[in-house]
Amino acid sequence: MSSRRTFLAGSTALLAGLGTAARAGSPEQGTPPDVGRKFLANGQVMPFAGNTIICHLPQQGPDSAPFDALLDVYRVLPAREWARKVTVLPPSSYHMTIIGGANDKERRRPLWPADLPLDMPMAECDRILGERLRAFRLGTEAGPYRMRVNPAAPSAKEGPLTMRLLPFDAAEEKRLRRLRDRLSEVLGIQDTGHDTYGFHITLAYQFAALTSAEDAAWREDLAQWKQQIIARAPVITLGPPEYCLLADMFAFKRQFYLE
Repeated sequence: MSSRRTFLAGSTALLAGLGTAARAGSPEQGTPPDVGRKFLANGQVMPFAGNTIICHLPQQGPDSAPFDALLDVYRVLPAREWARKVTVLPPSSYHMTIIGGANDKERRRPLWPADLPLDMPMAECDRILGERLRAFRLGTEAGPYRMRVNPAAPSAKEGPLTMRLLPFDAAEEKRLRRLRDRLSEVLGIQDTGHDTYGFHITLAYQFAALTSAEDAAWREDLAQWKQQIIARAPVITLGPPEYCLLADMFAFKRQFYLE
């Protein structure tokens, strides 16, 4: 009997230890935020119909150096051990969001236009917001927009893989913030983090918890990639904002440029 109690106690301690190790090895402390929303638990892309205002990263011409640098990241990323737990986005989707629009999965205020019914068909919402934006004038907030890679390390809670950006200077910061404010009024949408929104380019979405070693590895890779991009493209120049529709995170279809 004593031996059995000793065995059970040892087994319980082992399981507890494994549970602690699993928690310690999972920086996200549970399911990544976009699983069940934009991606399945196996990494497969899910429907995410909506509209948004973005600037695609130029793939051709004199401002294409940042895209070329990110394309080199795309080439090597799948070979990383931690990359088996992320869904890598196609380079054709690379963009910086100016302000998010409405989407079919977040039909609640203030993420849905304030004056539109919450049960309005997505296509009708797309049409109405498109009409508003065709009449909108950028004025002094017109592009191009100059950005730069944010060299700071991501927070401890962040998962892979986002390339965070900063406006190139204070004047550009002021212009972009003012543009976001104006667009928010036109759309009737304001995220809770509107005033602190961080500009970025998303390269991949995490769909599974990382071990401690994997978490350290992607952070080290990101730091190296940032330095490479900063060296090759100290200034990231983006063209005029685009009103885009999307069916999922793999493609953002331009409807027109804002003027």
